[in-house]
Amino acid sequence: MPPAAPSSGIARGVLLYDRGPGEAWQREAQFYMERGPEPLTDQDRGLRRYELSSSLDDLRGSTVVAESYAIAAEVFGQSVELLLLQQGKWLGKGKWAIRRLDQLPDDECAVALRDWAASPERSPERLILVAAKVLEGSGGYLMEGFLRGSRQGPGTPLPGSTPD
Repeated sequence: MPPAAPSSGIARGVLLYDRGPGEAWQREAQFYMERGPEPLTDQDRGLRRYELSSSLDDLRGSTVVAESYAIAAEVFGQSVELLLLQQGKWLGKGKWAIRRLDQLPDDECAVALRDWAASPERSPERLILVAAKVLEGSGGYLMEGFLRGSRQGPGTPLPGSTPD
């Protein structure tokens, strides 16, 4: 998925000087931004659900404040990305993640994530509740039975190796 930030700047910017392709690029960027990202595949959705579920487990079990802070940052980012992709919105990092959430003013989870980020205490417990709601909207907690890729059976040579 290509980054949306350069296209967003081109789509919304003002051409100061154009010797030809500028207006065409701007129209193309506007179309690209309005279209949104490709929908999540079942495999991508499953991977994102699994990763967020795993991070939520880590946050629930964390007792070290510094670790909780780092895990909460990961849970926040994963929650924002899953929510935005489920809603057909482009992703963003840093300030752009917050700005992308602003595109969903009526979405309860988007508002809650933005409020959590703006709160001085940034309670892990509050984030856990919001992230769990994001997961529910995407199919729920996923841990058991999730398989990334394919398993090699006994005696199956690994790719690139030669059988004995």
